Amino acid sequence: MGGNALKQLGIESKRMTTSELNQYTQEIKQLVEQKLGVEVYVVQSYREKESHGDADLLLKIDHEFHNKNINLRKFIEETFVDCKGISSNGSVISWEYKDTQIDFIPVKESNWEVSKCFFDWDPTGNLMGKIAHKFGLKYGFEGLKYPFRTFSGTNKVDIVLSKDNRKIFDFLGCDYDRYLNGFNNQKEMFDYIINSKYFNFDCFLMENLSSIDKKRNKKRESYKLFLDYINLNKDNLTSYEFNKDKKSYFKYIDSFFPEVNLSRQLEELKRKDSLNKECSEKFNGEIIMQHFPNLKGKELGDKISSFKSQFDDYKQFILDNTQEEIIFQFKSVNNL
Repeated sequence: MGGNALKQLGIESKRMTTSELNQYTQEIKQLVEQKLGVEVYVVQSYREKESHGDADLLLKIDHEFHNKNINLRKFIEETFVDCKGISSNGSVISWEYKDTQIDFIPVKESNWEVSKCFFDWDPTGNLMGKIAHKFGLKYGFEGLKYPFRTFSGTNKVDIVLSKDNRKIFDFLGCDYDRYLNGFNNQKEMFDYIINSKYFNFDCFLMENLSSIDKKRNKKRESYKLFLDYINLNKDNLTSYEFNKDKKSYFKYIDSFFPEVNLSRQLEELKRKDSLNKECSEKFNGEIIMQHFPNLKGKELGDKISSFKSQFDDYKQFILDNTQEEIIFQFKSVNNL
């Protein structure tokens, strides 16, 4: 994705004309569907785009390929014997075909429809994600999600609000029927986002993005062009004012997706997180090193793992006992 994945292999892929892209993707799509028996979807770009740095094909298979025993790298090597190189980035596999870059993007069946919608018409999906973020939500190829942060501050659980494209678009204030008609050029896509009910000028600016998001979008030419476009027209744009406190939108989100039982799910996550916090405070690596200073690194990790394996319900043991009793058991199990 982006057309630069093969450079690290020393392969300079050429840009494709739209005619070439259509020809190549149909050739590949036919072979994949015939030989692997999986559905393939060619991600759509705006119709007037003259050249393409790569071609993105979604493959309806499990990310780890376990459900069909598929080895995509082996399939490429055996089917496209003239391929000059293959590169992997997570589950995405980029490879050379007739001097161009092709990206295979495995997608779970449960995410198929929402993924097609999200990847089409780049960068609209990415831009809609910025609107979702103002509500404290995440929008991507797995749908619209409510992120739950644990006591440690890490994002461990995402509650799926919806994978229904129409409902997601309605929530984000975007016209889904207009989206289905597609776009002829970038201006139409940019205007589509600007015409969202919740368009907010500031939420797209680089200085307001997270460090990770900023790094990614600096590499995306389409995102930079969008910024140029809204900067050029900012005097004529209406910007929706979001509440800085994202928690203020919780009731609205909960009522918009009643089938999710968001309040109930969140309370259950908070309950579990509270128990995990209590366990972590009573037993962790730092506590063990205070009692056994010579235990460090791999040895420390191995002994903690050995200790945990002694219990059918490790967490319940920690919750039911004092720290002194826990340390005594740890010492006994590990012959310290």
